[in-house]
Amino acid sequence: MKRPEFYVSISPHVHSGNSVQKMMFQTLMALVPVVFAGWFFFGLTALKIIFISMITAVVAEFLWEKIMGLPLRIGDGSSLLTGLLLGLVLSTECPWWMPVLGACVAVIIGKELFGGLGNNPFSSVLVGWTFLQVSYRDLMSSFVVPEPQFLLESSEYLVDPPLVVLKEEMDMIADVPWMDFLLGNVPGEIGTISVIAVILGGAYLLFRRIITWHIPVSFILSAWIIGLIFWLTDPEAYANPVYHIISGWVLLGAFFIATERGTAPVTVPGMILYGIGCGALTIIIRTWGGYMEGVPFAILLMNALTPLLDRIRPRAVGRVKKIA
Repeated sequence: MKRPEFYVSISPHVHSGNSVQKMMFQTLMALVPVVFAGWFFFGLTALKIIFISMITAVVAEFLWEKIMGLPLRIGDGSSLLTGLLLGLVLSTECPWWMPVLGACVAVIIGKELFGGLGNNPFSSVLVGWTFLQVSYRDLMSSFVVPEPQFLLESSEYLVDPPLVVLKEEMDMIADVPWMDFLLGNVPGEIGTISVIAVILGGAYLLFRRIITWHIPVSFILSAWIIGLIFWLTDPEAYANPVYHIISGWVLLGAFFIATERGTAPVTVPGMILYGIGCGALTIIIRTWGGYMEGVPFAILLMNALTPLLDRIRPRAVGRVKKIA
């Protein structure tokens, strides 16, 4: 009698009643406050970049699957989410062709060349962003001062993103009102400036159980602790760790990028160590590295360690009797 074979499909493996399509669209809904904040502070230019990135990602996936004779999977929403996240981590100063180029690289090189969703070892969003950052660093480093659509006035405290100020003129950060950080009235990428918007989206993901707390909490806590160590060592040379958390990509990365299924560990010990590594590397790169932002590089480095982290298992409790 032939021994029955056991087949295991590619990740993500979900057994809670959710489908890939449902998870993707729930994540898209969670990003609505972030998109709104981007429009509120940067106007229609922000929406244009996001829209171009999303449409390009869908078209790129459709054409690739058509050319390669693969089943069409654009209905699962993964390419829409990739395009949206990529648009959110770009500046409104980027010309229209940059989200097009970045989305094509993210979808085709970052995901489809590895076999599609669940097979890519690295975050497809960060693959596209890294390509743009390395190739067009000057354009990617250009930012504008937010101009709120109504109620608020444009911030008069910063003309550069907070992370640039932390590196060059740290004392200026203390003059910025906390409300500017919380709402997003500071220069930066479209989707990284508003603390409140990102936390609302992250809380929605946790409430809907699209993600668990392990990666976001360990990521943010680790970044704060490492930042605190630097700050206590020399408060005049290193910034208060709170500014590291509310500036740049930390919150968006912790809730929406580091948690990407297929590139993050699935075991609890693996997820916690993964988050700790992301947070620690973020502060180290920001402090000693040549790039302003450490989050994308930290996540990519930890993506590479995901297979090893998934091998961590709790040891069996009790004695195991060996059979001769």
